[in-house]
Amino acid sequence: MIENKKKDYVRYLTTRCGTDKLEYKRLVAIVKRETRTIKRQCWETFVPRIEYDLHRSQINAHKIIRNLNRTEKDNLRLNSIVEHSWLDYYQKL
Repeated sequence: MIENKKKDYVRYLTTRCGTDKLEYKRLVAIVKRETRTIKRQCWETFVPRIEYDLHRSQINAHKIIRNLNRTEKDNLRLNSIVEHSWLDYYQKL
């Protein structure tokens, strides 16, 4: 699909025809729709895996994932490893 979209885009750029533009826009919409469904399916398989891995069937997996990037981690206890210790570890290998 993406290859067809690219070909139609090049065709539209060379001809600047209205029908080529409509065909390109149609393919853009199809590709967006397909990628959205693929991402949704991946997310639906990812979340149960996280729920299972984090303390066996934890209901608040979305909260945990959302809180990972926060600077203040109230609900989430992660022992972060200092960068210096990582460097020492990999230098010793």
